[in-house]
Amino acid sequence: MSSIIRTVEVGPNPTEWYGTLVVSGIKYSDDSQVAIKEFLGISFKSPVPVDQNAFTVAVNPWQSVTAEVINDPIDASTSLVTAKLNFESSYKFNTSDTITIGINGDLRDNPEQYTESVRLAADAVPDINGTVVITTAAAPDPALASQNVTLSFAQGSRNFPASALPGKTTSIQIPYGEYVVASSELTTADQTVVATSEVSPTSLSVYTGEEAAVDVTFGSVQKYSAIDVSIGDFSSLESELFHVYLTLDGSPLTDFYSGDNETISLRRLPASGTVKVSIDVISLNNVRYEFSTKSLNLAAQLFNVTFGESDVTTSPVDTTGFVKLPIVVKSDITLGQDISVRIESDELIYTQKVPGKAGTTPFSVVVAPGQYKVQNSSFVIDGTVYAVNSPNTLTVASDGSTKLDLELIQGANLRVKGFPSFLSFGGLADLTPNNADDFVAARASSVFKYAGNDGAGDSGEFLKDDPATKRTIELARDIEAKLGDGSSVLPIMISYTVNLSLGDIYKKLQDTTGLTHSFANLILSLNISNSFIDQDHPVPAGFIVNADFLGEGQKENLVDYAMPVREPLQGALDHWSVQESIPDSISDTFAGYTLAVNWLIRTVAPSVTFGWQVNVWGGGTSTWIYDTSADNQQPLKQAKQTAQYIKQLGIYDGDYAPDFLAVDRFEADDWTQRSYVPGYFYGPYEWRRYYDFVKYLGLELQVPVTPWQIPSSHAPLVADAVASDFDPQHWGTGGSYLLSDADVGSDINNINTTVLDLELNASLIQAKTAREVWQRGEPFDLSQPAYLTFLCVVYSRSCLEEARRLELFRLLEMQGVG
Repeated sequence: MSSIIRTVEVGPNPTEWYGTLVVSGIKYSDDSQVAIKEFLGISFKSPVPVDQNAFTVAVNPWQSVTAEVINDPIDASTSLVTAKLNFESSYKFNTSDTITIGINGDLRDNPEQYTESVRLAADAVPDINGTVVITTAAAPDPALASQNVTLSFAQGSRNFPASALPGKTTSIQIPYGEYVVASSELTTADQTVVATSEVSPTSLSVYTGEEAAVDVTFGSVQKYSAIDVSIGDFSSLESELFHVYLTLDGSPLTDFYSGDNETISLRRLPASGTVKVSIDVISLNNVRYEFSTKSLNLAAQLFNVTFGESDVTTSPVDTTGFVKLPIVVKSDITLGQDISVRIESDELIYTQKVPGKAGTTPFSVVVAPGQYKVQNSSFVIDGTVYAVNSPNTLTVASDGSTKLDLELIQGANLRVKGFPSFLSFGGLADLTPNNADDFVAARASSVFKYAGNDGAGDSGEFLKDDPATKRTIELARDIEAKLGDGSSVLPIMISYTVNLSLGDIYKKLQDTTGLTHSFANLILSLNISNSFIDQDHPVPAGFIVNADFLGEGQKENLVDYAMPVREPLQGALDHWSVQESIPDSISDTFAGYTLAVNWLIRTVAPSVTFGWQVNVWGGGTSTWIYDTSADNQQPLKQAKQTAQYIKQLGIYDGDYAPDFLAVDRFEADDWTQRSYVPGYFYGPYEWRRYYDFVKYLGLELQVPVTPWQIPSSHAPLVADAVASDFDPQHWGTGGSYLLSDADVGSDINNINTTVLDLELNASLIQAKTAREVWQRGEPFDLSQPAYLTFLCVVYSRSCLEEARRLELFRLLEMQGVG
């Protein structure tokens, strides 16, 4: 059958921001007319996604044409667009007919990549696929004959997986383009028999309607044993973590921590030798719990080891020389809830509940003299956070003179205007046609977008309109409608009245004209938000203002720094005819500028919710997160420094105070050069400290805080197909830690070795490889999401169970949605 041919040109006068693709001369290759019954299918590459309004179809005789569009991102600067142009009635194309596609992007650089990509089909979506024929070698071991090897075909940010059986030929279809190809190991489900694989070629060109070939071969076979260790139900120890350790022929093999009623899977253990599985003695409140040891003769198979009530014996601890330990609570508040207190040494654990008010309560049992770590706790009552401050360590003297001093304090009310009353999250939108469906699938509660045209305040001009604000609010309403269950979705604009993110800060702080423009453009965005207020949306939108402003200010210790404030603010008010008098309290200083922003928002749009943003590097560096020195208090120390600076500025004081504070890590995925080259590579240890920093900030300021711009990518598993150049695959650690990854669990060896071997800048990250970063976080347990412990200072089972019962406010802006 003849194919459809066409002529495609870039329309006249393209710019950096807009251009058109003009399709004409539509006919079959045999010069016959293209006839359609219902629609014309079209596909093409574009520098940006397009929507249904991008198409202008000029046909004779004229008829109305509507578009249905799907955008598939190839990489950060290319989308593959597929559309159905639906006609009112059947039609035969004339060669003079045109289809003009408006694209809000730059078509000037290498326009052929766009013009030559246009494909058409009558009453069908164009077939843009090519065929990849995968020839797989025979299985190197009978146990692997029925197991699939996984291949990854990566094109920019897109990944097309495929599975193939050994000794078979498998054909798949994927869109045309250039691909990086990788293959996984071939392994049994329990990973007792494993073979390496190699795919050739590793770079592949796929053409529409043509075949391309790849071959998969296998290397030598390795055999391992595997053990599933199950901890049963121990009612008296339900709040404890069990330290399980294994020895092989008398030498240490591995260890991990587990709660009760959990099973931990250990894989790729030696295939021979004698393993003993043991649990450390637990001494809780002067009762000693000892566990029997299990012994196995290893072989290349899966073993199951279970510890139950019959495997534990109890005995009293000899309390000779032990002393009474009073717990002294200082507070000016009284709560109807007990406080959980926990101290532990290397050998002993003591727990006690005390009333949530000022007073003295002794531990119910005597305590051994010695050095202890103290676990303090936080909890929520009626939406308000309460925290217990205590020393990190306590030395109990043998003469009984020691007391444990605790301070019960009240933190912020977590019920923040505009947000739901439960743990919620949102994501950054790029305002493409598929965004709504993505956010609905994720069940997000908020949608973020940078306001204005350039996303940084548009300091060079007074904007007449702000489509980004309008479309973001409309997107949020669309998501609500598609959810259809009454859930609210808050649109949040990231707005700059001065952009200090890219340096040259003093010049920007003195740019009166630029400050005027950006103040006025904030007013525009606020006015647009006001226009969307209705009965169901009394809070029409949220704002995060001036990212990196406070971080740069803290670094430079800018408080009374002189800068123009009143003049640019008045100029912005005059531009929009806002008849309000600037308060005398707003001064021409850095601190006065922050008050001016607060006043402006509360004056122009009192119904919106808003907050400022701070950074982990505000104290001058972000590398404190990696510090492992003894008695390390860096999260608290850094939080106090940042809180003290904010208090100096007075941002959260007075009648115009914001509603919340956003705390930025850095949005890039950790296993990408954009993240680890400048020194951002977090494992469980670093993520734990980041969230501690966030929490301490909230307690110091008594302000609701939101972890912000958290990459939601996850760590690849051993069986995942990881390319040698894995940067485009966007592997990361933030999602694995925050949202959990039971497949990683507590064992670093479940993570793919290709990414673990990544070399890092040790002077910044204090580790030579990614593996060392993860080892720094041991013991860790990713089987449970970290957000359950947001109100805990030290992880424990009791804190985890308590967190499950709470409804919290935390606004999490997650990268990767949309």
